[in-house]
Amino acid sequence: MGIFEESRCITLQIQGIQFGHLDRKDRYNKVISVINTSNASLSFPDLFKNQHQLKGFYRLMNNKSVDHSTFISGYQTGLIAYSKEQSIDDPWILVQDTMLTDYNSRNLDLGYTQTERSNGFLLHHGLLLDENYLPLGLLHQQIIHRERSDFGKASKWKSKPTAEKESNKWLEGIETGIRFSKETGRGLIHVMDREADIIDVINKCVETDQYFIIRARHDRSILTTSQKDKAESPELFRMFSLMPSLVDSITINRTLRNEKGREYRAECDMSYHSFKFRGINEPINCVWIRERGCPEGTRPAEWFLLTNKEISNKADAEKVPEIYSRRWTVEDFHKCYKTGCSIEKRQFDSRKSLLTGIGLLAITAVVLLRSRYISKLEHHTPFEIIVTDKHEQALAKTLADKYLMPIDRQLCEPYSVLWWVLLLGRMGGHQGYKSKGLPGWQILWKGYSFFQTIAIGYKHANNSP
Repeated sequence: MGIFEESRCITLQIQGIQFGHLDRKDRYNKVISVINTSNASLSFPDLFKNQHQLKGFYRLMNNKSVDHSTFISGYQTGLIAYSKEQSIDDPWILVQDTMLTDYNSRNLDLGYTQTERSNGFLLHHGLLLDENYLPLGLLHQQIIHRERSDFGKASKWKSKPTAEKESNKWLEGIETGIRFSKETGRGLIHVMDREADIIDVINKCVETDQYFIIRARHDRSILTTSQKDKAESPELFRMFSLMPSLVDSITINRTLRNEKGREYRAECDMSYHSFKFRGINEPINCVWIRERGCPEGTRPAEWFLLTNKEISNKADAEKVPEIYSRRWTVEDFHKCYKTGCSIEKRQFDSRKSLLTGIGLLAITAVVLLRSRYISKLEHHTPFEIIVTDKHEQALAKTLADKYLMPIDRQLCEPYSVLWWVLLLGRMGGHQGYKSKGLPGWQILWKGYSFFQTIAIGYKHANNSP
């Protein structure tokens, strides 16, 4: 039981991890059972209640035969197995993004991230979503170390090919997607932000029949080199000028997010067109969308989205920003990783054991993420899929009378997953779904810890003679 949802998808990913030894597998199963039924943001000494459990955990993390790749390759195996069990209709979505870590207070030197004195590394993620945008798991995770001797020498990398740059992370993610598609026969849509607007990345997707949606960073020209030299106003032939000037723009209503991630509905202008850009092997489509009537003093939301998906009508075009908007899911994953699993607070005395621990906790972050998304996307689902203990189910129903407000009962069905999340939120001090949205992970953990404290007394009372 936990805040967690139990599912075939998660089970297969855990089963996919191969340790090469039954004792190590047994130890892992005990470790992950404790983490997934406790507050995963706690320190390891607080998570594992006795020294025997704690020593067993550290032995697993320090074992020479267990490392970061042990877990990531296991998750990949499990996701391939899960895909093969599902019908193949619409493609799934692979969202790529990079997360910075901060270990500035540690003596362990991990390299720099943004400044010369910073200490940490980058984690580049490929988060897999199904056709309904439900997070499935981490298909790709790449650790990027920046050596301190390279700080301030970015100019030396400019002339090098993409494969030798840090930008190669996007190509590595695409390669992982290609292998997944070959194993499963399932198509993927790679969703990437402006940092991935690179000719080599786009051409890689085109050449390997991988769909992509990338937010444009470069104001690309539709003129060839010779045409550019002859044109009187070459700037008029650039994408950022051309798209808003198209006469066949459309008005749509869609959900946007502000800088804090809060969703809101807005009326937007949208147009779409196919272009042949210099250096890109095939024509690609661009979908432009810009918010109308935004508040004074704020910049309207505006996206130029590049894709090789076919667009033949308005519905096809609207689907592109809809899919791209799911990129925010990986940002939520980063919050689950940093806040829900506290990966930046973990104390290890070696880089190897730290990275191994981060690999282990990835599945917990995914489970956290899935549970929250299920409460939002599948909010009618009975909460018994999460709370499997009969005594705790009865306790939750009793506590709901005290903690849930009348507005909460209007916003959710009784005894649904959303009902459970709102109950934990109220018990953790959340001010309500209608005004504040879904509770965050710190509030959920606080509410869950409080619930567990009450549950211990409840069980003792019901088992007493």
